[in-house]
Amino acid sequence: MSRYVAGVEVHLERVETAVIDLHTNSIVPGTSRHTFINAQESVENLLNCWTASITKSVNAHPGGDLKYVGVAIPGPFDYENGIALMKNMGKFEALYGLNVKELLSERINIPKENIRTANNAPCFLHGEIVNGLADGYSNVLGFILSAGLGSARFYQGVATDADLWKAHFKGSIANDYLDNSWLARRYAEFTGHEAKSIQELTELAKTDDGIGQLVFGEYGENFAIFLAEYVKKFDTDLVVVGGHNEAWDLFISHVKDRLQDKNINVPIRAAKLGDKAAVIGAGFLWEELKNNPA
Repeated sequence: MSRYVAGVEVHLERVETAVIDLHTNSIVPGTSRHTFINAQESVENLLNCWTASITKSVNAHPGGDLKYVGVAIPGPFDYENGIALMKNMGKFEALYGLNVKELLSERINIPKENIRTANNAPCFLHGEIVNGLADGYSNVLGFILSAGLGSARFYQGVATDADLWKAHFKGSIANDYLDNSWLARRYAEFTGHEAKSIQELTELAKTDDGIGQLVFGEYGENFAIFLAEYVKKFDTDLVVVGGHNEAWDLFISHVKDRLQDKNINVPIRAAKLGDKAAVIGAGFLWEELKNNPA
């Protein structure tokens, strides 16, 4: 039945796959697969890993033999044509200039026209919205605060890539102040310790003598300055934030306080689905199949 499609999200360190039920806006139980990858792998290794994960998810579905796949993948990327454009960015450079739709099509044995690709951020936001996080709101900004700044806008029923990572900010671009590496660099400036992951940095911030809290507070100040401009620009009625949910309490109060200082009272909500959101959103790239009985 075409109400079921495969959803895929490609991260820098893992790929998440599942079968999505378009009627219930959810992952079919038992079909989620989580596989670690290395963004600097060869083309063959990357595609073999993605293909194996998709196949395992599909085989775990009672119906099996799914014909449609949606893929959330980082940019730069020609999403309409399926061509990777990441170069000199430390991620998936082996795929540069290659047609990922065609390469996946050959491996999972479905037409390339049955594979759709989109940026992770709009897929994340769409997944959260179809599960009710934004009920009653029609003009939503969504952000993934992670290894890079992901941004999306939901407006007139459609989630699109807001592409704000490269927006001018503090004499540079927003991504330079709002990704994980800024937090790690700033903490190292104060302490000399280089945290190996955002998880380590979050734990340090919760247990150290205040330096970690100071760094996350400054991060929150940066995010508030950035948000203030774009909430006004897009006349946003809700902001959804994912990616740093474990560290939410370390920075969100600074964000809300600074926005209130500017008389900006837009509600800000933490994403609730975690990695599931973008996988579901990737499946909803085939939303028109929802009411197709074939």
